[in-house]
Amino acid sequence: MDVLAIFLSITLTFLAVLHFYWAIFGIKNPETVVPTTDSNRGVKTPGKLAAAFVGLVLLGFALVILNKVILYWNFPWLNYVSVGIGVIFVLRALGDFKYVGFFKTSKNSKFSALDTRYYSPLCLLMGVLILILELFT
Repeated sequence: MDVLAIFLSITLTFLAVLHFYWAIFGIKNPETVVPTTDSNRGVKTPGKLAAAFVGLVLLGFALVILNKVILYWNFPWLNYVSVGIGVIFVLRALGDFKYVGFFKTSKNSKFSALDTRYYSPLCLLMGVLILILELFT
């Protein structure tokens, strides 16, 4: 299970660094990473501060998961935080039923194709693995 926790922490750290990169340098192709309507107009256009905040949150998630291996914090409530992180990723995979997730209705944009193929399955996989890690250790 330690390997699983390290893998998840590395993945979350990579995603955090990607969000920090977007916060500093901007998003080069926003239509591929920002939900858009069928007319390619951005639905949710995050600013640099929002990208940095998401990066910090993802980095915090990585630290909580890495804590399963290193045990630098010994708080019993961190188990509930881990379950919450897993639930957050599963809910992201299910989506908002309009622009993101498996059950979205807007399906004619570059983002929606990439979301169906890569982003939502990654979120579902990470959410399930985090829940498995938490429930079986």
